Amino acid sequence: CFTALGYVTQSAALVDTPAATVAFLGALTVVVCPALAAAVDGRRLGLREAPQVWLSAGLALAGVGVLELADGLGAAGWGDLWSVLQAVGFGTSFFLTERLMAREPGMALPITAAQCAVSAAFAGLWAVADGSGLIGGGGLGFGGGEGAWLFDETKRASYALPGLLASEQFRPVALAVAWTGLVTTAGNRIGETVALGRVASAEASVLLATEPLWAALFASLFLGESVSGWDAAGGALLVSACLANAASPEALRAFL
Repeated sequence: CFTALGYVTQSAALVDTPAATVAFLGALTVVVCPALAAAVDGRRLGLREAPQVWLSAGLALAGVGVLELADGLGAAGWGDLWSVLQAVGFGTSFFLTERLMAREPGMALPITAAQCAVSAAFAGLWAVADGSGLIGGGGLGFGGGEGAWLFDETKRASYALPGLLASEQFRPVALAVAWTGLVTTAGNRIGETVALGRVASAEASVLLATEPLWAALFASLFLGESVSGWDAAGGALLVSACLANAASPEALRAFL
């Protein structure tokens, strides 16, 4: 359910909130994961016992902020709330997955399948509610602008499968959805689940927070986008977060 919460609130946030803001607030997983480990499992993760956790979290948030928010956060709105709930959903999911993998280290695929199945079920309910006009309008960002499209034969033929794939107009959207579902959702979740069987969720969340850095690098390599000074500074902070994450508490206490 928490994985589904992350995906649903992320999608709702992206309706009217800049992707940069959603990415920055989503990086709060670096705070959610260690906070859950301390509150639920009673791990000693204070500044004195585990300075590397909080130093890397702070550096990661700063790095994502520099990469994504060079032009500012913009006006606050419902999208900001959904973005924070996204971090709560994904962060809690990482924490619970870590605990499951500690008990059942060979169950990465079944765990991932269950997470994707629940997310798909919530997405299906959302599509039905949207297509029936039950959640259209309002300022919460959950309803689409097409009204009860399930009851319109022409729209339903274009918006639903298999028409979505057959339509030349919507085929790029359908292919993007397929890529997102199969590769960046299911494929990534498998990798994350396997990784959470080997590293703590607090550590993994810092590594996952480097996503904007990779986006900037691939955009430069494949789309010809220039790398700005802000990009370089944000990347340096994210690399520093990873190095701090790997440092021993004793070494950091001596350094600090």
